[in-house]
Amino acid sequence: MTKTILLVDDDQRLRGLLKDYLNKKNYKVYTSQDFSEAKEILNFFIFDLIILDRMMPSGDGINLINHIKDAAQTPIIMLTAMGENNNKIEGLKIGADDYLAKPFEPEELYLRIENLLKLYQKNNQTELRIGFGNYIYDNKTNSLKINNEELYLTEGENNLLLKLINNRNNILSREDLADKEFDESELRKVDVGITRLRQKIEKIPKQPQYIKTIRGKGYMLICKEI
Repeated sequence: MTKTILLVDDDQRLRGLLKDYLNKKNYKVYTSQDFSEAKEILNFFIFDLIILDRMMPSGDGINLINHIKDAAQTPIIMLTAMGENNNKIEGLKIGADDYLAKPFEPEELYLRIENLLKLYQKNNQTELRIGFGNYIYDNKTNSLKINNEELYLTEGENNLLLKLINNRNNILSREDLADKEFDESELRKVDVGITRLRQKIEKIPKQPQYIKTIRGKGYMLICKEI
């Protein structure tokens, strides 16, 4: 499933470079140029990870860490200028999970993001089994089974189903289900993915029991925890 990242940095060039790079790595990246704007964004969205510049004209990143950690346990990578060892120690004490000194290679940031998200997922994941009809989805193994036999799903199908499961019994728009910042081609991919999923799990794909179309709004998975 595509992860969402909030990048907070006053350097417009760096924001653009990192956003483009991480988008190509299948992350959805939102950006903010200052702390006040970031706080506004955080009031409306939940992110899988936050990348935060340590010092910016709008203030000290430590204050934003406190704001983030009060609301949710979101992993944070702080960016810092070379030689700011005291600031690095202070940030780690407050709740930053990792530090990266500028300048850095985008690949190093990407690898740190991957490792940090894997660690959080391992520490926070609770077993969840979702049932619809004779199908059971197990989040520990990311597998869909029917009568104890695993049903093959492509990576794209599994990611799409997982988004529906994580928002089960609630409507998700096509934009919510898109892997990238959406355009019409991405929205068509969502429709194709839904069609393929229905062909695999619905008895009558054109009359779906589980993946419902909510006209004018999106899709909803009808299921229950077991």
